[in-house]
Amino acid sequence: MTDFNKRRILVFDMEVSPYNFDTHYDEDTKKYLTKYAKDEEDGKKIIEQLVFTPFTSFIVSIGLYDLNESRGAVLFNAEEGTEIKSPHDNINYEVSDEAALIKKFWNVLEKKKYNMFVTFNGREFDCPYIMLRSFIHRIRPSYNLMRGTDFNIRDYHIDLMKELTFNKHAASGARRKFSLDFYCKQLGITSPKGGGVTGDMVGELYNKKEYQRIADYCIGDVLATAELYNIWNDNLNLF
Repeated sequence: MTDFNKRRILVFDMEVSPYNFDTHYDEDTKKYLTKYAKDEEDGKKIIEQLVFTPFTSFIVSIGLYDLNESRGAVLFNAEEGTEIKSPHDNINYEVSDEAALIKKFWNVLEKKKYNMFVTFNGREFDCPYIMLRSFIHRIRPSYNLMRGTDFNIRDYHIDLMKELTFNKHAASGARRKFSLDFYCKQLGITSPKGGGVTGDMVGELYNKKEYQRIADYCIGDVLATAELYNIWNDNLNLF
């Protein structure tokens, strides 16, 4: 089990949205991004997948939760003057542009001196994504979230997706990977999908400026991940 007296633990998760394909890119870039499309339908699928890469999408929000202090925040990318209210007494919602949001994230890591990070699929997505978005904005990270290899990160990063598949994702069998929503439902944890929002809706909601729904969904993901971690820590954390 984790010794909370020796560890400063941060649970985090982010939501992202793709750039508008029609307006953001010039014609040559559009052709480059879709050059492997077999037909129009396949081209649409390729465009939809651009949301997952940090050079073709951007951060909408980052949810943070300090397991030692039971306090957190949602850093949200929106225009100045936007008001988003947190439904939680121990969670703050803060609005800024993406560059300022990223700087706040790294400042929090440095100020609080976190030495353990908890995510769900963070090694594959959240960590490399924010490192590369930082690079795009010419922001130097205060912590290397991608140090080590996928097999020796446990000293500073617990990726619950990896832990619950014993570090090998499989399409079937005992090591099959599932969504956070599925694990939550099986373990009696309040699912972040319970509010009617899913990750693939974030881009559309963002364009509609339904920021409150995204922020609430984001922190829901974080709190569910924190609860899943606590169950894992009590029962399967054997190192």
